[in-house]
Amino acid sequence: MISQLYMWRVEDFRRAWYLVQEPLVMQVIGACALIIAYLNQHKPSVYCFLACIKKQEKGLDNLVYKPPADWKVSREEVLKMLQAQNCFSENSLEFQRRILENSGTGESTHWPPGILGSRDGKTECALDTLQTEHHAVPQIPRAPQHWSTTPETSANCNMAAARSEAKEVMFSLVRDLLKRSKVKPKQIDFLIINCSLFCPTPSLCALVCNEFGLRQDVRSYNLGGMGCSANVISVDLAKQLLENRPGSRALVISMENITQNLYKGNDKSMLLQNTLFRCGGCALLLSSRILDSMRAKYKLLYTFRSQLSDDNSYNCVYQKQDENGNSGVALSKDIVKVAGRAMRQNFVQLGPHVLPVREQAKVLCNHFLVRVLSIAKERGWPLASRFATPEGYTPNFSKGIDHFCIHAGGRAVIEGVQKNLKLSDRQIRPSVQTLHDWGNTSSSSIWYETDWIERFGDLHPGERVLQISFGSGFKCNSAVWVALRVDRSKQGPGFAFCK
Repeated sequence: MISQLYMWRVEDFRRAWYLVQEPLVMQVIGACALIIAYLNQHKPSVYCFLACIKKQEKGLDNLVYKPPADWKVSREEVLKMLQAQNCFSENSLEFQRRILENSGTGESTHWPPGILGSRDGKTECALDTLQTEHHAVPQIPRAPQHWSTTPETSANCNMAAARSEAKEVMFSLVRDLLKRSKVKPKQIDFLIINCSLFCPTPSLCALVCNEFGLRQDVRSYNLGGMGCSANVISVDLAKQLLENRPGSRALVISMENITQNLYKGNDKSMLLQNTLFRCGGCALLLSSRILDSMRAKYKLLYTFRSQLSDDNSYNCVYQKQDENGNSGVALSKDIVKVAGRAMRQNFVQLGPHVLPVREQAKVLCNHFLVRVLSIAKERGWPLASRFATPEGYTPNFSKGIDHFCIHAGGRAVIEGVQKNLKLSDRQIRPSVQTLHDWGNTSSSSIWYETDWIERFGDLHPGERVLQISFGSGFKCNSAVWVALRVDRSKQGPGFAFCK
C-alpha cells in the first residue's frame, strides 16, 4: 500500500482528505481508535483449565492429590507411630491423643512412607544422613498409581525420603494434569511451586523442569515459608504474570512435605503439628489465552492479600527449636484471634467487589451511626447518653458468594470463621468434611474443598466460589472464582474419589 502512495496524484490526496472529513467516516475512525486503545490497556482474564473429557469417561476429578492406599492411617495408628519414637512423655502422648480426638480429622488420612515404617509401634524414625538417596526409600515408579509401601520399608526421615515424597506428589499431579489438559510441557511459560517447610537444592521447580523437560526459557518461582495461605499467593503471582504477558500459561503446584517435620519434643505448642498435618497437594493450569477460555473450568475474578505486622501476629506460627534442640512449628493460643483480625483486614478489600449495593449501604449506615454516637457522647451532647452505641454490622457475604472454602486448618479455625461471618453449618460443610477426610493438607486444602463442592455442593455455572486461607506471618489471603463449566457426572452420592 505504501508503494501505491507514490503513484498518487495531488487530486487523489485531496479526494481522500475530503472523504476523511465526512462525519460518518470520522465517527468510524474514532470508534476504532477507542476500541484499539481499550484492548491495549485491558488486562486479559485468567482461566483455570478444564481437561478434555472423552465420551467414555464418566467424570473428571479435580487435580488434587490422592495418596496411595498404603499411606492411609487411622488415629490409632498415628498414636502408635508417635509412641514408637521413644521421645514423648506420658503427658505429651495423652495431650496428642486428646488433640487427635477433637481435631476433626477422620480415620483415613495419610502420612508419607518415611514415617509409616513406625506403624509397628516399635521402629523409630531415623535421620540417617549416611544413607544414599538410592537406598533410603523405594524409588518412585514411573506410573504413580502403582506406588505402594512394603512392610520392609524402613522408617527414615532423611533428605532422600523427603525428596521422594515431593517427587511422588508433584510428579503424579503434573503427569495427570498434562495428560488431561492435552498440554505439552513445552507450552508452559511459568512454573510456580509453593512448599513451606521443604526447600531443597536444587529447588522443587528444578526437579519438575528436569523430570518433564520444560522449556529452557520457562520462568520458575519457588515459594517457601508462606504457610497454609501459599496457594492463593501462588495464584496471585500467576495472575500478575499472565496479565502482563497475554496468551501465556502458568503451572501452579501447591503441597507440603511431612517427612522431615515430625516434632520429637514435649513442648505442647509444637505438638499440634504432629496431629493436624497430612499429605496432600494440588496442581492448577492457568491461562490468559482467549482460546483456552472455551474449555476453562473457572475464571479468576479477584485475589486479595492482607499481612499483619505486629509481634503477636508474627510469632503466632513460628518455626523454632525447643530447649532440647528439637525442631518444630509452634502454634500460639492466640491463632484464632489473630486469624480473625487478618480476615477482617482482608474482607475490607473483598467486600466492595462482591457484596451487593444493599449490603454495602448497611455497612456505611452502621459505620456512620457508630461514629456520630461516639462523637456525641465524647462532646456531651443532649440525650446522647440515652442511646447505646450499636455493634459493628457484619455484612452477609452469602448475598455475593455462593460457596465458601475455608482453609481446613483445624476445627477451631473453621468454627472461628463461621462465627465471624455468621455462616450456617451447611456453608462450612466443605471445610469440615475436607478436614475429616484429608486432614490439614496445608495450602492445597482449599482445592480439596472446591472438589467437594463440585461433587456434593450443587455447583452451577455462574456461581461464585470464595477461597479463604491463613498463613504464617500472619497472613489472610482470598480468591474469588466463578464457575464456567460443571461436570454433572461427578455429582451425586458415588464419591469414589474420596476414600
